[in-house]
Amino acid sequence: MIRVFLVDDHKILAQALIDFLGGQEDMKCVGIVHSGTEALEVIPKTAVDVVLMDIGLPGMDGISCCEALLKINDQLKIIGLSTHLETSIVKRLFKAGATGYVSKAADLKELPVAIRKIHEGRTYLGEIVRQNYLDDLSGQGSTIKVRQQYLPKLTRREKEVLGLIAREMTTEEIGQELFISSNTVQTHRKNLISKFGVRNSVGLVLKALELQLI
Repeated sequence: MIRVFLVDDHKILAQALIDFLGGQEDMKCVGIVHSGTEALEVIPKTAVDVVLMDIGLPGMDGISCCEALLKINDQLKIIGLSTHLETSIVKRLFKAGATGYVSKAADLKELPVAIRKIHEGRTYLGEIVRQNYLDDLSGQGSTIKVRQQYLPKLTRREKEVLGLIAREMTTEEIGQELFISSNTVQTHRKNLISKFGVRNSVGLVLKALELQLI
């Protein structure tokens, strides 16, 4: 059973999400608060697997709350929720340590899919957000900018691992695909994160998209 905690100041929407997730056989909502301050008080004392974090919270915003929670417990898995699709917000969220992002404009059925993938150790970037990110790059003349940016030197194996990470495959699945151990996959992942100067796998995929490497 996946234990989900919701942080959202829109009480009607929050209740709708709880009711919807309650209909999933493999999930249960273990708590809900309506501000970042409450989240920092309650979540560390609660057994939680995945946190759904509204970014536009009053007072302490969701991104700051995400960063603060992960300093307390770096094993938490956090999915950002927002009506905003600006790529700068997405980047800030992943830099804060979240591993998923779902637009509130997306079909509600996308949410349990995201929760399951995050719980399995994958990353998740909603289709609306992903397309918006690519459109934003195209509109900014990304090809010229990419040529001016530093492109990290990747080994053949690192390129293979990067491509499989972009396909949202887990460490175990990548190892099986490439016939290497999970520890070796983790080493390649850490090297890629270091070379790209990002914090996690989602940031890695976003940066690789920006540099047109995938």
